[in-house]
Amino acid sequence: MTRQDNAEEFMYIKEDDYKTLISIYQQKTFDLFNQNIALEAKVATLNSLIKELNNTIEEMIKVQEKQTKRTSKSRSKAQSAVPEITTSSEEGETF
Repeated sequence: MTRQDNAEEFMYIKEDDYKTLISIYQQKTFDLFNQNIALEAKVATLNSLIKELNNTIEEMIKVQEKQTKRTSKSRSKAQSAVPEITTSSEEGETF
């Protein structure tokens, strides 16, 4: 196609066709813009949810660590309260 062919093709498009084309472009642009806004809002909501869940997880981990420390302290206290029994045998076994 030459430049003149393009110009001739351009001349065959009517003004009403341009109006229709522009109208469709405007509608598609509006639709895509609205979809973009809706998706950004959803991303913001989900990011907020992720932060809340991460905070909950961190709190649960702290509680679990405290419980683990308490359990290990009570075990060590219980073990230290029971004296070790040793035999007088040569092997030196501990019960």
